[in-house]
Amino acid sequence: MGSEQGATWEPRSRVGAVVVALVRGDQDAAERAAERPPDEQDPRVLDAAIELAVRSLFDEDTEPGQVAEFVATMRQDVEVDPAVAEALIRAQLGEPALLEAFPPQAVNDTTWSTLGYLCERRLGPEDSEQLVASAEERALPAA
Repeated sequence: MGSEQGATWEPRSRVGAVVVALVRGDQDAAERAAERPPDEQDPRVLDAAIELAVRSLFDEDTEPGQVAEFVATMRQDVEVDPAVAEALIRAQLGEPALLEAFPPQAVNDTTWSTLGYLCERRLGPEDSEQLVASAEERALPAA
């Protein structure tokens, strides 16, 4: 879990700091967090967060067509490569080999965009903060 500051939970990772600032509506804090140097823990936290976010909305029985419809809707608000976004979501639902067809940077960029969209537009602030706390708990060593 994140560190406690009074009654407000705060993330321990750069990924968590960006997501939490966005869902709290603090664009300046999100930009400051995003500008921090990447950390070796970022990929682990990002992977855990996207898995939790996707699985909060979809399950293994979700049809590829449903994922494509979701991505089409998401693209109205977020610029993403639909093929990468669909593969990313389906990878979280049990088809990880789908991501092998795409460059790592494209997957990383799409992961950030998709996570931001899911947290800001689908999950809301409270659920997103819980998601980040759970992702950090999974991905980071105990404090």
